[in-house]
Amino acid sequence: MEKNFFGERVGYMKYKLLVNGSNLSMVKEFLGNMKDSFDCLSTLDDLADLEKHCQLFQPNGILFFVDRLYSGFIDTVSDFRANPEYKHTAIIFVTKDDVVRELESQGNKSLVDLILLRPISSDNVILRVMSFLDKRPRRVSYDYYDDPQNFPPPPVQSAQSAQSAQPAPPVQPAQPAPAAPVQTPPPAPASAPAAKKQILVVDDDRNVLKMLKTALEQKYEVTSTLNGLIVEKILATKKIDLIVLDYEMPIMTGAEVFRKIKANKDYAKIPVCFLTGVTERKKVEEIMLLRPDSYLVKPLDLELLCTAIENLI
Repeated sequence: MEKNFFGERVGYMKYKLLVNGSNLSMVKEFLGNMKDSFDCLSTLDDLADLEKHCQLFQPNGILFFVDRLYSGFIDTVSDFRANPEYKHTAIIFVTKDDVVRELESQGNKSLVDLILLRPISSDNVILRVMSFLDKRPRRVSYDYYDDPQNFPPPPVQSAQSAQSAQPAPPVQPAQPAPAAPVQTPPPAPASAPAAKKQILVVDDDRNVLKMLKTALEQKYEVTSTLNGLIVEKILATKKIDLIVLDYEMPIMTGAEVFRKIKANKDYAKIPVCFLTGVTERKKVEEIMLLRPDSYLVKPLDLELLCTAIENLI
């Protein structure tokens, strides 16, 4: 298979995108029309959340559907761009003329690698983004290699450094050390405070994620994601003690996420609390057949949620 100069297999993997934006209708339209063109995850416009998703998902680009440059947004993009770890992650805006003019007046247009002006169809966004990424260097990721012979060879030691290496001097027999005076042992250190329990919150509603993070983070370590596709990646990198899971989500439903978790012996014992706005009897019965550890109905009662969490962990 053809490879580029980074040694990556061209066409071996779909491009990975994080998708974000204030224009939620365009975000949903893009995610619904992209078919098999990309692997996509939705993310918050929060720097910590962007970086966390980049570490776990390693996207080729971040696609922002931007209606306006609200307070703090450009600071987030600027701070992200300043991190050398993500220098190969493209920043792409789908936006309007007046936003581009505002970027130019602020001297921030250089933060964006590709700007697509609206009106533009989802199909054209897909084609333009794919064409742009085809021409853009990417960092090497060993996920692209499925055969050991395709891995880059280990670094070869230069002849000069090999010649300069000298044999180690012979080891001299150790001399007996004088007996140390008996000392009173120091007092035992005070025990460290117990580590916070780790909670993973999965919900496609940004407002719900922010509300839950604010409500829970004083007592727990809270990790959040807008998409069920990334849940297993998070579980592989963190010791999660409990999952708060939305039932109705696009791309991968809460039921699908739940089944994948319970089918994996490494994560099957993690308690799961469903959150849902579903009230139809048939759907409620479907949820109960999954046998979640807890089940709460939206609009959410935070006191009930905290009680459910304490009972489960």
